[in-house]
Amino acid sequence: MKVLEVLEKSITVFCIMSFGGSMLPALLTGGDPANPDAPGALMYFMAVYVLILALITSRPSLALRIPTASPALSMIVVLTFLSAIWSLYPDATLRRSVAFLFTTLFGLYLALRYTFPEIIRMIATALSILLVMSYVVVFAVPSIGLDAHMHVGAWKGIFWQKNVTGRMMVWLVLCLLWLDWMREGKRWLVRSLLLGALLLIVMSRSGTGLVTSILVASVLFVTSFVRGDIRRFAPGMAFIGAVAVIAAIGGATFWHDILYMLGRDPTLTGRTVLWEHTLHSIQDRFLLGYGYGAYWFGAYGPGSMFIHGWGIDSAHNGWIEVWLDLGLPGVILIAMILGRILIQGFFANRYAANRGEPAWIFTLGCAFLLISISESVFMERHSLNWIVLVIAVTRLVQRSRMLRLHARHMKAQAHAQMQAQAPHPVFASASRAP
Repeated sequence: MKVLEVLEKSITVFCIMSFGGSMLPALLTGGDPANPDAPGALMYFMAVYVLILALITSRPSLALRIPTASPALSMIVVLTFLSAIWSLYPDATLRRSVAFLFTTLFGLYLALRYTFPEIIRMIATALSILLVMSYVVVFAVPSIGLDAHMHVGAWKGIFWQKNVTGRMMVWLVLCLLWLDWMREGKRWLVRSLLLGALLLIVMSRSGTGLVTSILVASVLFVTSFVRGDIRRFAPGMAFIGAVAVIAAIGGATFWHDILYMLGRDPTLTGRTVLWEHTLHSIQDRFLLGYGYGAYWFGAYGPGSMFIHGWGIDSAHNGWIEVWLDLGLPGVILIAMILGRILIQGFFANRYAANRGEPAWIFTLGCAFLLISISESVFMERHSLNWIVLVIAVTRLVQRSRMLRLHARHMKAQAHAQMQAQAPHPVFASASRAP
């Protein structure tokens, strides 16, 4: 049994690495490292799908729980397939919906199969391997490890783009901070990896990654203030609110300087021009969007100007991207998922006996809220970004169900105890007899 468990966890770590946005699929299949959708990479992911199916089918009871694990996630997956009906490119939408389905299935498998510390350790292990490989590639094969086009000299390591490097290292930083906080690993190793991840973020010149790393560290620290009685909670929240107000005023006053310090310009490296174009496109298909993955597909599609002219294939904003894909229903579902992570995660962190898991989930939600402003992080296929979001919301749904079951069980026990303590009708009538 131990051998099978080790094999299962090894396959799981391998799948996490495969969804880590690295060039491994292309490199291992002899494809173009700069093209994550190369034919060889697609064949690689088909093999990963087989592994995911094997992991799920090996545990039939878990497989039966997946469709109802999170109703919002199930609705989003169904909606991606339905969007092929009105998609500009139905065949592309169906293919990409299959990729999105398996990405979601893997996140659900992780959330339902393992304990939370096991999940964090496996994510940290997979990303740490990619971290070490990134340093090896930067120094041994700089033609692959360094950006030579848009951001010359920026470290991208084993990842196919420097912003992907920043995002993946943010999740590694979050996991390592949690492991160090909860004392779930050897501190010398955890802290060494943490320093390596932070250095890679800095050298990648990912402004979003750097700001988000600072955010996740701050939020994890702040979660300790939300527990306890009102005498501790109120001053802590007042302090946090004051810091937030000062940060907002400072950001509004010195936003030009902050942007240049982060290597950005007032257009956010052209994002404002891109957003203006995509917002006009949303007006044309406000209700249902263009179909999942269809807006940026094809030589003559609505996004072709940016694909050929700028070499980008996303809106660089999570909410705009979802609206382009699935319209208003998709945005509502994503808002429900992220809202649940933030609200339920906050209150679970405040009142739950074990605050480690909800603190991580709430911090993850804050990170997504920030990253989604400048990056398309929602509903990404073959992406760890979507997987960690799936894990977070699924764990919260399961927590709510367990609490409801526990409340019903306690209520039934209390009712049975009251009935046992009540006098029997025969004895009660006998006591009233003269």
